[in-house]
Amino acid sequence: MKEEKPKYGWYVKNLIIGFNIIGLLGLTAFIYGFLIDSTLKIILFISGLVIMLVFLWPGIGMIMMHLLLLSRISLVAKMSALDKTDNLQILDVGCGTGRTAIRIAKELKNGGQLYGIDIYSKLAISGNALEAVQNNARIENVENKTIFQYGSATDIPFENDRFEIVNASSVFHEVHNLNGQNKAMQEVYRVLKPGGYFYLSEWNRTSWQCVAFGGICCFAFKNKKHWEKLLKNNNFKYITYENTAGFGIFVARK
Repeated sequence: MKEEKPKYGWYVKNLIIGFNIIGLLGLTAFIYGFLIDSTLKIILFISGLVIMLVFLWPGIGMIMMHLLLLSRISLVAKMSALDKTDNLQILDVGCGTGRTAIRIAKELKNGGQLYGIDIYSKLAISGNALEAVQNNARIENVENKTIFQYGSATDIPFENDRFEIVNASSVFHEVHNLNGQNKAMQEVYRVLKPGGYFYLSEWNRTSWQCVAFGGICCFAFKNKKHWEKLLKNNNFKYITYENTAGFGIFVARK
């Protein structure tokens, strides 16, 4: 009998497919511009080049990012707070299909509970759904350590001072306006216990990895200073920052 495996899906899979299809059309126009001898030559050449830069570059780059970079990033290895307290209560904001949340849950060896919330948009992660993350937790044998439910970063459905650790991995950039990001920061601060740890992880758009692999899509992310300022403006005690292949991991405390 074939062993059942968790399905974590690809981030922005539909976007990657769309970018590559449009990019290949641009490549076709670019090549055709070399082959013909007419007034359309320059138009096809230039338009094809622009389409490749805008779509094919990030389309291929995001595939390479998945294959080459994501395997090098281990957020759990950076969470020293996991060893500090027994019976930890942890919240993973934007848990998706559970890729990070389930890894954290596996480290709860002295009791504790991992809660995950998400709006479960399939546009963000292929196969993203509440049933999917619950099934992954069952397959990974952490069903008894995890509780997943609907919830938004800007309206966290838990009481004040509930968690020792809150994690948000590549989530806050999807809250597109500054007011929303401040609200999300305030919500994390509210549900953290005094002295609790907040792990915020985001791609740094000024890193060479983000620019090289993301192309124009790097502008979907913010730079390091943006997140530092938000943390400090919302009363967090900013502790450390670590860059891992262009992925920045901030550690802050309440």
